[in-house]
Amino acid sequence: MSALEVTFVTADRTVWTGQAAQVVVPAVDGSMGILPQMQPTLAILGSGTVRIIHQSGHVEQRAVSGGFVSVDGDVVTIGVDEAEATSSSDAR
Repeated sequence: MSALEVTFVTADRTVWTGQAAQVVVPAVDGSMGILPQMQPTLAILGSGTVRIIHQSGHVEQRAVSGGFVSVDGDVVTIGVDEAEATSSSDAR
């Protein structure tokens, strides 16, 4: 099974890095789901929640208000000014 290599950073720190099955980001024109082998994409983020779904089903969530996401092959880079932790859970 393919996995995404995710790097999630703010201006001053790495928020999260590792492998994920799926990432969901709040693009300015709507929620955007990212899966392995997606076409290269660059999008501007609005306000909302970034969700990183581990291969085990565990979900990491962070509230953001702007930034960008870059997808190139199975490499996902998320850059934001600030990322506020929200509750984490298991995907259902």
